Amino acid sequence: MTTDLDEIKKSEITSFKAEVFYEELKFILGDTKGKDIWIKNHGMNSRAFSKDVLDISSYIPLSMQLQKDTIFIHLSRNSIYHQLPEILFHPLVISNPSMSNREVVEAIRENKKKEEESLHFFIPFDTELFNEKLKLTNRYINIFTDDYAKQNLFSFANAIIKKDIPLSKEQLYKLFLNLCNSEQLKENLPELEKLFRSILGFDVLLEYRPCILEDSPFMALSEGVLGYNLGIHGSVISEQDDIYATIILEEQLDYKTLEKNRSIIKKILEFFIFSNRAIKVEYRFLTDNGFVLGSNYLGYDTTMTKVNKINKDKESFIQQNTLEPSV
Repeated sequence: MTTDLDEIKKSEITSFKAEVFYEELKFILGDTKGKDIWIKNHGMNSRAFSKDVLDISSYIPLSMQLQKDTIFIHLSRNSIYHQLPEILFHPLVISNPSMSNREVVEAIRENKKKEEESLHFFIPFDTELFNEKLKLTNRYINIFTDDYAKQNLFSFANAIIKKDIPLSKEQLYKLFLNLCNSEQLKENLPELEKLFRSILGFDVLLEYRPCILEDSPFMALSEGVLGYNLGIHGSVISEQDDIYATIILEEQLDYKTLEKNRSIIKKILEFFIFSNRAIKVEYRFLTDNGFVLGSNYLGYDTTMTKVNKINKDKESFIQQNTLEPSV
């Protein structure tokens, strides 16, 4: 421990601001569990120190006993002791001209001892205040990893997206980062499939399908004007294809969860797809269609199969494997 601290004191990180130095110190020391890190503020005077970090040690300030699991960071900052009225710690003493030089020196030593004791007393309080200030600083330094900073990012992402999408905070933040790159993702179906995988955790297949308008936009014969609102009846193929998103289900989900995922996919696609395309969400099971009565739902994870061909094949099989009676 002592060797490590001696090397750190010689390094350039002691010139960093105290909050940055604290984080670098923890990084260099590695696992700091079981170690106590305390802040001792020595105060500032007319001859102010040019940097925050004065020294680091593992000695208890008053007794100077080595404590291997304890680290003291000495800073040139004011302690709570320096902020409080001096009279609380050093009662006023009327100057006595009859005091000898020895008595003056003893009085100075006594005041210095009281100051050291007071600074030692406020070490836990100064450390706690430093840790609170450290949290505020980390919000700016570690914007993507600090818990407090991430809360701000989540709020920021939520305010920009401004859509009622039932996503977790982490999912919402991933969507926000991808929206910042929306120009490269616009109508890019392969990349959008990767986006859904990273946000939702399951595969979604995207494809274009022709948009066929079954309802004729024209009026019936004798009810319109030819060339104006009267034309040929029948299906019309739109110039813009629809987008079909197919959820690949590896296991059965309850219906509410399925509908929730379908809604999420549609709302996310609205950010990256032209607004004149219809978005239709389907689902597909990777398992077979076998089921146990009473455990599945018709139209969800159960399909009806025509039995005519099956019965016909069964009859053919019976006929081919039936022995003709011998004459």
